[in-house]
Formats: sequence, structure tokens, C-alpha cells
Amino acid sequence: MWAAVDGTYYRGARTKINGISGNNEQENLRVGATFALPMNKYNSIRLFVSTGLSTRTGSDFTTGGIAWQYRWGAGL
Repeated sequence: MWAAVDGTYYRGARTKINGISGNNEQENLRVGATFALPMNKYNSIRLFVSTGLSTRTGSDFTTGGIAWQYRWGAGL
């Protein structure tokens, strides 16, 4: 079993028309978490969530989900 917390920051993508920069630069700060629970040697269930902490332009959303993981082969 394992858990993780992550963060993402990105900035950029400003438009420029006829040499004049627009006031529309994107800048976003996101945070997320993942939790994985092994079911047996080959299968595990993963839960994840991500949300925006700060959004200047666009990309203001929250997402989450459940994933099933299958490990091929014998492993280590």
C-alpha cells in the first residue's frame, strides 16, 4: 500500500498580436493525491484526486477517479 501527494505549477502561453502582448498569460497551481491498495500479487486499486489551488486563466477544474492496475510478469 502506498500514498503520494503532488503539486504542479505552470506559467506561460501569452498571446501577441501585431507585436503587442495580451494580458492573458496562463498561470496555474494544482495539488493532487493518490492512494494505491494492493488486492493480491498482481492487482491493485488506485484512487486519485486533483484540484486547482490558484488559476489565473483557464484550467480551473477538479478531477478524481479509480483505476485498476495489473502487473505483468513475476516482478522482482
